[in-house]
Amino acid sequence: MSFFKKFSAFIVVFFTCNVASLADGFNEIANYGFRYGPNLSWSLMGNAPFVWGQWLPQATGMLHYTWLEPLQDLAYGERLDVNPTYLRMDAALEVSPFYGGYLAGLGIRPFKTNPQLELNAVYESYVYFQSNLEMVTAEVEGEGRIAESWNADYITDNLYEGDDDINYMQLIDLAASLSYSFPKGSILGLKFHYVLSDISTDFEGKSYDYRRNIPVFSRDFIIVLEGYGRIPLNNNFAVLFESSFYKTGLLREKNTVQKESLSYGKAMLGTHFFWDDGLQNIILEVGGWSRTEKRFYNGSLAQQFLIQLEYQGYFSFPFHRNFSKEVR
Repeated sequence: MSFFKKFSAFIVVFFTCNVASLADGFNEIANYGFRYGPNLSWSLMGNAPFVWGQWLPQATGMLHYTWLEPLQDLAYGERLDVNPTYLRMDAALEVSPFYGGYLAGLGIRPFKTNPQLELNAVYESYVYFQSNLEMVTAEVEGEGRIAESWNADYITDNLYEGDDDINYMQLIDLAASLSYSFPKGSILGLKFHYVLSDISTDFEGKSYDYRRNIPVFSRDFIIVLEGYGRIPLNNNFAVLFESSFYKTGLLREKNTVQKESLSYGKAMLGTHFFWDDGLQNIILEVGGWSRTEKRFYNGSLAQQFLIQLEYQGYFSFPFHRNFSKEVR
């Protein structure tokens, strides 16, 4: 890949991270700023490998609205109490250099117990920005290898060069999470996702999910398992870790594999810096990723190390009560 192509791809990612007025809402750390009633947040997230090669850098911005309806007698605007129970409604807009779209979802945290269970169902719809590329999804002799297309060079070399057809992706994300809270504010959690995807594509079903950074078929499923934890150090700093595992479905027609089951894992460790009574948050993490099947990877060890930076801000509503006196 030429230097100009690499530089152009980096500029697009950087520009999106710094300009888009949109934000994250999936990071479990985001619950730190929630209040009962309406919550409006915006965030910017970007990650990149230490060495260019296999990992496609990601950048997203999202404007996220969440309504938390308490299942007990609590006033709107109050901070979440210990072991909260609520109904949850979500709506968001998201943009990246590769796609843009929206999501809407419902959830419930029904039991005032520790650990806590939360169930969520989210519908997502995204439009590709001329970035729907044909991927190698099965290793057939003479037709390419998965590692030859599942890398940053192949994707950035072929971005924005297709026709003007509008391609889109629809997903249904069913999730269940279990989190345990410790006496001094630490939290440890586990979350499971079952994602059904439907993509409009002309490439015989072979496409790419930029949000999860993995090749998929036009109709596929993705299993995601996430672990996370947060340990507060003082009123402004906390240590956190996140790990995730992604696995797509296997498609076989008679004795022919149409699509291999692909998977990879990622682990990140970092710090959470928050100020302005928790309304402003910066998360800096470093870590690594690895594909489960080594035959689908042809890069170096250095290309498996990542760095990620995220900013998240909450808008304060007039009825938020004694915000400055309730910092956890």
